[in-house]
Amino acid sequence: MAHAINPVTFSYNASGTNTATQVIAGPAVLYQVSVSQNGGSAGFLQLYNNGTQDYGAGTPDFVIPLSSGTSGAGTPSSRDVVFGPHGRVMSGGITYLWAAGATGTVAHGVNATVDLTYRGTGI
Repeated sequence: MAHAINPVTFSYNASGTNTATQVIAGPAVLYQVSVSQNGGSAGFLQLYNNGTQDYGAGTPDFVIPLSSGTSGAGTPSSRDVVFGPHGRVMSGGITYLWAAGATGTVAHGVNATVDLTYRGTGI
């Protein structure tokens, strides 16, 4: 029996903050991540296999780098990552942070739009 995929969209304003965003607190399967931004510097979407905003100084489970856009021309930079038909298991939950580096918590100064497609295992 196939499980329904519940698409979830988050718009996260990272300007002036380095607070992680909790997506789901329990086990989940992540199918797709899309991120876009139009800032003049590269950004990094850090994803954590946990269901809390308490990511501490831990290392992200994986990072999606995104090149700079052109804020003056309004041309965004975007990237899609698809984890195939079976997805990627996130046994602790899903939390993400839009940051200026691949590790660490330095806030990126420009908004990013993050689209996630996932299914919680209890659904």
